[in-house]
Amino acid sequence: MDIMFWVWLGIIVVTAILEFATMDTTSIWFTAGAFIPFILSAVGGISWIIQVVLFVALSCLFIVLLRPLAKKYLLKGVNHKTNTEAYIGKQYKLLTSYDGENLGSVKINGVVWGVVSKTPLEKDTLVKVIEIEGNKLVVEKVEKEG
Repeated sequence: MDIMFWVWLGIIVVTAILEFATMDTTSIWFTAGAFIPFILSAVGGISWIIQVVLFVALSCLFIVLLRPLAKKYLLKGVNHKTNTEAYIGKQYKLLTSYDGENLGSVKINGVVWGVVSKTPLEKDTLVKVIEIEGNKLVVEKVEKEG
């Protein structure tokens, strides 16, 4: 067997393992792109340069044409929330007041976050996170019940 047979086999195996490890629909296109050169190297008589050009062309074609479709249909409904989005809806006590110009602050899991609000808030006010804008939490005052 030609050395390129083993090269393509190696690329197929490594990129397939990477895809299964990450499930990000990135390396699978290189797996697919290496498949035709793999077959051509097994048949023989095809220059390694042509095989490499074919690999690059097919991989790029698959990435450009098929990856967006795969992400749209295969990853449909997959929740890509970050762990900080778990803060939304939770209540925290202000460490420092918010006056409209200077950020207020809350401490969550040992990290101090800047806080903004539509209205000024005093220190020790109980607030609820309603959204995250960049590195700031947007909060609203929690009204006491009863």
